[in-house]
Amino acid sequence: MAAASSSKPTVLHLGDAIKYNHEFYNNEFSSRFNVIQATETDRESFIQALKTKKYGNFSALFRPHFQTGGFMGQWDSVLVPLLPPSVRIFASAGAGFNWADTDLLGSHKIWYANGAGASDEAVSDTALYMVLGVFRNFTRSQLAARTADVDTFNATHKLIATISRNPRNHVLGIVGFGNISKKLAYKAKTALGMKIHYFDIVRATPQEEEALGATYHSSLDDLLKLADCISLHTPLNKHTQDLIGKEQIALMKPGSRIVNTARGQVLNESALIDALQSGHISAAALDVHYHEPQVSPELAKMENVTLTTHIGGGALETRINFELNAMKNIIAVVGEDGNFKGEPITPVNRKAFEAATSS
Repeated sequence: MAAASSSKPTVLHLGDAIKYNHEFYNNEFSSRFNVIQATETDRESFIQALKTKKYGNFSALFRPHFQTGGFMGQWDSVLVPLLPPSVRIFASAGAGFNWADTDLLGSHKIWYANGAGASDEAVSDTALYMVLGVFRNFTRSQLAARTADVDTFNATHKLIATISRNPRNHVLGIVGFGNISKKLAYKAKTALGMKIHYFDIVRATPQEEEALGATYHSSLDDLLKLADCISLHTPLNKHTQDLIGKEQIALMKPGSRIVNTARGQVLNESALIDALQSGHISAAALDVHYHEPQVSPELAKMENVTLTTHIGGGALETRINFELNAMKNIIAVVGEDGNFKGEPITPVNRKAFEAATSS
């Protein structure tokens, strides 16, 4: 497919066609841009397409669904330099971006914008469910009930009351205090009566801390020592790989709990298994997995571990808004002439982008 001749800036569409926001797409998006669908299905053919300028000097990359459009693999030092200098923004669905070197994109004066905000409600609800679950051992009880065995039912009925706790007045230690975890903090404090403590490299405003009743810790270790349950909410990058490992878990209280709705490799799987087997960690809940989509067979056997299939953001509202926000980000950045006209709504790589554009 050759690049179409059009006076409108070109957007290269990666992955499946839009599914939800057809009115916005027709009236606001495709009326402003010449949208071309990438036809490649593997990395090498996509690299060749970029080298031969198959799609011309496009102004934006548009990936409206995080489950498709990733056929080219990592956006790395091989792929990014092949993009034409006309590219202003890569707008993608999904909150995570460990598959793209966003700093490298920024150094090429390309914004990267994710779907931040679209999944906040769903992921914070999932984390709240998991926090309640690890205190009350609901997974163990569900597994017992599903045996349909009377003896198992009775034994578990008796056991649960001796090992479960109400979350109220316990300390929820939140690692990474972004929009999702701030929603979790509000829900856990309001609905469950928990005490909110958090660690982040950037401290929230005094107004946010007061509204959420949140106590800041400048040291992750200090938070781990205090928390009755930690909930992980950090992106996966070279700094957060195995952020919670053997040494960090050892700092936690005996019998404490771990919830992970962030990325699997933020939490060292082997260290978690050892801590669960020893009883140092009493329960865990994981929506994300170290070798995803492969779930640890050892964890799968443990009745005190809740496991889900990375569905933290898995609500229809999330998908609708991922798609919509990707379009809105491109509209915010790319002007009628294909040049910059503004900033994205949900920028990820501001520091790298501003460093490149100011030099």
